[in-house]
Amino acid sequence: MMSRRHLLEATALVLLSASAAWAEPTVGLAERRAIAAYRQDRYPAYEKAIQDAAGVPVPVEVAWDQLTIPGDAKYYADEGYFGKTIFEPIAAGLKEVGKDKMGRDALAQKLKAIRIRFDEKTAPASNYPNGLTFEGGTLDVNWRPFSNVADYKDRVDAVVKVLEKNL
Repeated sequence: MMSRRHLLEATALVLLSASAAWAEPTVGLAERRAIAAYRQDRYPAYEKAIQDAAGVPVPVEVAWDQLTIPGDAKYYADEGYFGKTIFEPIAAGLKEVGKDKMGRDALAQKLKAIRIRFDEKTAPASNYPNGLTFEGGTLDVNWRPFSNVADYKDRVDAVVKVLEKNL
């Protein structure tokens, strides 16, 4: 026979696990299809632009599972979703840093990798330098996709600032 205390504990456990499931929506088939199409059709051009701007074939690691937001599949093809808010500002910032021989040499010597992700708990809403770190040769970009699309220049400036400080 179950005591009242055990019954309350079991009920609380069920409620907590149900609320945790609601708090963390899962990525569905629509999102997986949309991100696969994006990765095949659009991302290669962005990756090439980033590497061309860096002047070296720097590995670009994209945490697609973090960038893929449940319910947003219909927006992935929009240029503003990933392109204008993440990939293009990175390429433009690298191009600005590498505009002369000194910048190109610094990038070639110290930039070892670029990591792109989105952590909702730590990504800044608009203070883009707070979403960037440069440690151990890796430029870590933690920006929300499809957010403040008009802030392109602010994102580029943030990339330039963090790279110039650390190269």
